[in-house]
Amino acid sequence: MPQYLTKPANSVLAGGDPDIQEYEIGANATAAKMLAGRIVIHDTTDGDVKEAGSKALNPIGVLMEKPDQLEATAYAVGDDARVIIGGKCTVKLTITSTGSGSVAPGDWLVCAADGKVSKVAVGAMGAQGARIGQARESWTQSLTDGEILVKLQITPDMAAAA
Repeated sequence: MPQYLTKPANSVLAGGDPDIQEYEIGANATAAKMLAGRIVIHDTTDGDVKEAGSKALNPIGVLMEKPDQLEATAYAVGDDARVIIGGKCTVKLTITSTGSGSVAPGDWLVCAADGKVSKVAVGAMGAQGARIGQARESWTQSLTDGEILVKLQITPDMAAAA
């Protein structure tokens, strides 16, 4: 029987061929929230990023771990950071303990607060922000945030144009 996906011990990238770009942690980023496996958006200066908020419309990608550091090591404002911006890859993201419900493989995930992700709510198209990707594994909501493997597919929100 073939080996199924496994979560890497200290890496956001679980497999595939990612497209990686370097950015700087922006002045408006909350350093404690700039952790590997979080979704980032543009800050006010070109080339700078900060953590995505709930229902983010223009996510850039997934913050990778600092070289030679643990995933739990946060970036500081001004640090250079690698961000997975696309490609054909599976990544390990932080899923929020609130509002996600149970997730099954294939379910779509969107930005939640602090760069985390949550499951797309049924019947709320156009009100949840950009889709980040599809779950590659099951996850059951608990009292704490968790990690989930996701096929990265950042797509725009389907809201009507204003």
